[in-house]
Amino acid sequence: MPSIHFHMERLKEDFHREIAWVIANRVRDPRIPEVVTVLEIRLAPDTRNATVIVSIFGDEAVQQQALEGLNSAAPFIQKIVAQRVRIKHFPKLYFKIDKSLDYSENLNTLLNDIKDDLV
Repeated sequence: MPSIHFHMERLKEDFHREIAWVIANRVRDPRIPEVVTVLEIRLAPDTRNATVIVSIFGDEAVQQQALEGLNSAAPFIQKIVAQRVRIKHFPKLYFKIDKSLDYSENLNTLLNDIKDDLV
């Protein structure tokens, strides 16, 4: 008998695939750029809420506009994905931007700044 962990992981994979497809093919908000990468789905244990972590290329203003566009399109995305993935209670989607790339870039800059001091 499959464990609950296996079920949650399968749901996350299904959501990941379908949300990425809907954003790329069905969402027509001009604030959202052509390329939005869905990196991760964080699903609540009760499957009532899901946080969708996305990566958006561009400066802070472009990213913020795209995030606003995605969050305003969330009900539409939920509706389309709910038709494609069968689940008793479809989660409410919340979009967040992945900041790990900015963090690692900043860390590399700091390390390069102190590199000469270490030698």
